[in-house]
Formats: sequence, C-alpha cells, structure tokens
Amino acid sequence: MNLTLTFQISIYLLVSLSSIMFMMAEGGVFPQLITIPLGLITLFFTDRWEKFSLSPLWANILGLLAFLVVCAEFTSDIESRLLSGAHFLVYLTWIILLQKKSDTQYWWLCALGFLQIAVGAVLTESGYYGFLLVIYLFLSIWTLSVFSLQRTRNSFLQYDSSSPFPKSGTVRQDPGYSPFNQKSYVRGGIQTDLSRQWLSIEFIGVCFGYFASALLISMCFFLLIPRLWVNRSIFDNESLAASEKPMVGFTEKVQLGEMGEILESTERVLQLSIYDNETDEPVSVSDFVARFGTEEPLFRGAVLSSYKNGSWSKIRRRSRWRLYNSKELDTRQLYRQEMVLDSIGTEVLFIMQPFVGMDMLSKTENSLNLETLEIRQTQPPDGEGETRYNVFTAKKQSDNIVMDQLDNEAIYLELPEEDLKRLISFTKKLMADQPELKTDLEKAKFIESYLRDSGEFSYTLNMSIQDPKIDPVEDFLFNRKSGHCEYYASALSLMLRAIDIPTRVISGFKGGEEGYISNQFEVQQRYAHSWVEAFIDDRWQTLDATPSLQRAESVAQNAAPLGSWKSISNALTQFWNDYVIGVSFQRQKAAFYDPMLRAGKRLKNRLYDFRVTVVGIVKSIRAFLSSPRRWFSWEGAAAVFIIAGLFFGIKWLLAVTIRLFRKLLQRQGEQTRQLRAGNVVFYEKFQALLANRGLVRNPVETQKEFTNHVKTDLSTELTQAHLNETPDLFTQLFYQVRYGDHPLNPEQSEELQQKLAALEIALTRTEDHQKA
Repeated sequence: MNLTLTFQISIYLLVSLSSIMFMMAEGGVFPQLITIPLGLITLFFTDRWEKFSLSPLWANILGLLAFLVVCAEFTSDIESRLLSGAHFLVYLTWIILLQKKSDTQYWWLCALGFLQIAVGAVLTESGYYGFLLVIYLFLSIWTLSVFSLQRTRNSFLQYDSSSPFPKSGTVRQDPGYSPFNQKSYVRGGIQTDLSRQWLSIEFIGVCFGYFASALLISMCFFLLIPRLWVNRSIFDNESLAASEKPMVGFTEKVQLGEMGEILESTERVLQLSIYDNETDEPVSVSDFVARFGTEEPLFRGAVLSSYKNGSWSKIRRRSRWRLYNSKELDTRQLYRQEMVLDSIGTEVLFIMQPFVGMDMLSKTENSLNLETLEIRQTQPPDGEGETRYNVFTAKKQSDNIVMDQLDNEAIYLELPEEDLKRLISFTKKLMADQPELKTDLEKAKFIESYLRDSGEFSYTLNMSIQDPKIDPVEDFLFNRKSGHCEYYASALSLMLRAIDIPTRVISGFKGGEEGYISNQFEVQQRYAHSWVEAFIDDRWQTLDATPSLQRAESVAQNAAPLGSWKSISNALTQFWNDYVIGVSFQRQKAAFYDPMLRAGKRLKNRLYDFRVTVVGIVKSIRAFLSSPRRWFSWEGAAAVFIIAGLFFGIKWLLAVTIRLFRKLLQRQGEQTRQLRAGNVVFYEKFQALLANRGLVRNPVETQKEFTNHVKTDLSTELTQAHLNETPDLFTQLFYQVRYGDHPLNPEQSEELQQKLAALEIALTRTEDHQKA
C-alpha cells in the first residue's frame, strides 16, 4: 500500500464514520447510508483509476439542486430545519466525492464530516456516540497527519527538466512505489533521510501519542470548566421521547401486577451520597442505615391508602407546608444526603428516613403532607431532566421528624368487604387461633412473619392469575401463594385492616449498589419495592412481608453481569449522560469541585503529621487502584492531573538533565576537537602544499575522494619521486587521528615530516621545470 492510497483510504474511513455517527444520531438511514457505498466507488473509479469525475459545471448544478431539496425540507418543524441543514452537508459530501480531488477537496471532506458530527451530538444521548467520537478523534488525527505527509512527499516529487526528478508541476507516481522502499532527498528546505520510510513505526507511534494527549487534555478541560448554560434538549427525537415515559409503579394509581417490568429493568433512577455535614467526610450508606436501625436503605416515595379490586390509589390532599432548609437548621449536627433523581414521570421525591429538613437545588419547590410525610416537587423536570436535592438527617434520632399524624383514621381502615370476605374471615380466624397475641404490634408482627417466613409463600415475578373472578389479593393468598412485593404489601395491609389496624402502602425503592461509573450509591428500577406502614402505638411503623432472601436473589438475577455487553452498554450510556450530555455546573460541583474541596481540607489536616500523611496516601492509592469505578470520578480526574503533572515534570527534568549533559559533552567535545585539530596539523600542511599547486579540496569531497583526485592529477610527479602511496598515507593517518582518536606516535610524526619534505621538493622541481 503506497502513501497516496493510505491517505485516500483514511479520508474514506473518516467520511464513512461521520456518516454512520450522523445516521445513528438521527435514527434514520437516508440519506447518510448512501455516502458509504458512494465513497467506496469514488475511491477506486474517481481517485485511483480516474474513470470518471464531475466537472465544475455539473458540480455547481448538483449543488443548486441540493439547495432546493434542502429548502423544501426546511418548511417543517424545528428539528426538521436542523436536519435539513445537516442533510445539505451530506449532499455536498456526495458532490465532492464525485469530483477530481486536490488538497482543497480533501479539506472540504474533512470539514463537512466534522459538521455532521457536531449536528449528531445535538440529536443523540447514546453512549455509543461518545465511544465513536473517541474513534473519530483518533482517525481524524491520523488522517490529517498522513495528509501532511502526503503533501510533503508531493513536494519532493516536483522538479524541473534539468534535474533527475519530474518536471515542475508534475508528480511522478512509480507503479512500484511503496512508502517502505521509497528513497528520500532534500528539496525546498525540507530534508528526508534516504534510509527512512515515509510511514514508519515512529510516525504511527507519534499519531497515537497525539491522540492520547488530545483526549487527555480535552477531557480535563471539559470536565473542569464550569457549565453555566441551560439544558440543551429542545428536540423531540426518539431517544428523548423514550426517556419521557413514566415508570410503572410510581403513578397516583398502581395496579397489582404492573411492577413486573420495572423489577427487571436496570435503568438508573436515583443517585445518593451521604456526608457528615460538619466535617464534609463521606458516610457510607450501610453505616447510615445501621445507625438508624434498618437492614437496607428504604427510599420512601408515594403513599397509597385506598384499595379496590387490585388497585391502590391515594386520596389527593396537597399541603403547602414545607420542610426546614439548611439555613434554618444547626448544620453541624446533621447528615447530608445529596440526592439526584432522574426524570421518571412522577412528582414524588424519594427520601431515605429519618430526616429533619431539605434543600431543593433544582429550579423547583417541595411540598410536604404532614400526615403522610409524602414530599412532592411542584415542577418536575421534562424528559431527560433531573431533580437535585439535599435531605438533612439529625444525628440525634429524637430530633428528626416523627411519623405520628393520623388525621383521618377511617381512610386507613377502608376495606371492600364484598370483594374480600374470604380474606377478612381468614384473618380473624388466624388471630383467634393465637390468643397469646395481645397488642396490635404483636398481631402485626405475626401476620408479617406468616406471609414472609412461614414457607407457604414464595417470591416470583410471574404474574399468572389462577382465578380472575376473585380479588387479586385473595387469588394470591389462597391460590397462587406466590408473587412480588406489591402482593405481599397488599395482603399485609388488608389483613391488618381486617383486625382494625390502620395501614397504608408505600411505593418506593429498597436497596441499591455502588455505581460502577459514578462512584455514588445508585438505585436502579429493579430495586422498586412496596411495603406497609401501620399506625401502632401512636406512630406509623414500617412492616415488610416480602421474603427478603428470595427478593434479593431475584434482584441480583436481573442485574447485568459485570463485563457483559449489557453491563458495558449501561456503564457507557451512564458515563456519557452524566459527564458529557447531562453535565451541568451543579453536577460538576457535586462530582468534582466539592469533593476536591473536601480532599483539600483533609490534606491540610494530614499535613500536620507527615507519617500519617504518607500512610494515608499509600492507602488511598491502593484503594483507588483496586476500585475501577472510582477511576471515572473526581478522584480519577485528579489522578489524571497528578499523573500528567508528574509525567510533564519528569519530562522537563529529563530535558534539563539532557541539556546539561549535552553542554558537558559539547565542552568535552570541543576540547577533544581542539586536541584533534592540533594532531592533524600535518594534514593541513599537506593541503596547503597541494593548494600551492592549485589543488584545493571541495567542501563536498571527503578526504578519500580528494586523495583520489590528487593521485590522478599528480600521478607523474608522485611516480618520479616514488611517492605514489603518500596521499593515501596522509588520508589514512588523518582518519586515524580525527575520527579514531588515536594520536600519532613519534615514529609516524617523523615519517610524515620526511614525506612532506619530499613531496614539497618534488612539486617545486616540477614547477621549476615548467617555468623553464
């Protein structure tokens, strides 16, 4: 493969990649798909074989037709207007591909491809687009580098009629030319080594180096430069429309059986980080829930109180009462839960209890219902938006809000008795068989244990119904005896109501995991859960009848295996959405600036004890290297800066050291040259003697070539004086002293003096003879 073909293939791949990315972003195949086969055809028939090409006249005509087509597309909605302009870029690419190409056409192809990439970035949120963007960065650097090399090579192949190269303005293309055997030379102030290749390993390595440096620097600048603009999404393409679909299980009305789909989804819903508000030190979620007496984190959401024929709903009573914010609380005695809720089609804000106050960081307000402690936002974000809020928990349990409000007991005791006769009768008989149970708490705990631990019931996402004529809860209790959390929560709540204990069903999330990319606690849709709150002993208490072990196994089974294509896809999409598409000043502040500030404070404290500092740094590095998810966080960005700083610092130190060594070597070399110059005085006398005869060494001649010249011009004189070997002797000894670093010994110096004297006599005699 020669250099020209390498460049042409690189341009073709660059154009094809930009078309594929634009096609993926738009969600359609026309007209971008035509670019790929058209580029392949023109690569051979137009560029390589020169079978056909568009004339400038036809190119202008086709350009005008493309403009008219674009004008027709422009009359639609705002997205079609943008796409019409992007389609115009595609049409222009076709026209240029069909033309005979010079440097100008190649520059146009690069520019048009880049503009298509820019338009595609506005239209898509796919993580694969970001992955292809990295490939495009490398391919563009490679193509432009080869383009520069191609232009330089062409300058070497241009020459006039008197030189051994092609005539000026023409390029000689040897059919057997290869960049790996082409000889190089000096032309126009540019020098290339005759023994080197155009496309060498060093050239390829430099391109990779440029790519890595460009990617590193651009990522650092992109992540750390504050994002002060608003959300960029104004288009209604398919990817955005998909994200606007409400999530099953978190509407104002929940139908039993509808949670199966959400329990199998790995889409992210919520991100959480917990800090000690006084020290800004992070607190693990497991330590937090253990401190307040729960086994797993429960993210409380919608409160449902009314049941009928398998459907739970709430009595909608809005309250304008709001929670205290951070300015009204003693922030030193608080934990801070930093929450990021993705748009999931509900006004409900999910809260991990207990809590005492709340700050809304997004452009919305919250409202709190004192009876249900259900928190809502007044203006949920649209589509791909997110809601950011901080929840404050008092370190002292008694300072937190207590759920002790029961304004309307009748609401939480309602039972459709005609539909649940068998359930009511069974529950009362079950309690009658347990006369030792005296208090409501004991009765509630018994029914909870009966559903969860008796072994009669199992956990499943299979929603098959055996008897559709009866209530779904009775079908679950007496026929199927298997179901997911909604069935267990519904059965427990209704059975408690049957013995006059007020209850309500809570719809939210239970559990979560450390995010692989975000390094935060993440809650996915598969963690959706329902449980029960029962009003016992003058306060609402949490009960959960779902078999926890079986549920945990089901949740784990629905997780994308680490390293699987689905896991990689989810991680790539999350990273692209969080740190490229969805990056904002608030996200940067939470993900980079605030943690860096906290790290700076910790570093300041640790500097007082050097030993603790060293040990802490070693532990931090070890923990960081052993946790790949932390590589894509503020710590990863800081590590990049530190590594880059160390790299450039070491590089600078090496450069300074090399310069010092070079100066020392130059100084030593200068001394050596001066010493050698003194040792080759004999050769300078030899040259001066010959110069008197008109024989002067040309600067382009080597000493050996000059000797051959001398032997030819003075063959008669040297033969008559028996000095034929004298020029060779002077040259040999010159090389020995000058380059071999072997000074003359006394015998050699004496011999050279005798040879110089004999040569001077011979040349003088010949000169006198010529004058006579």
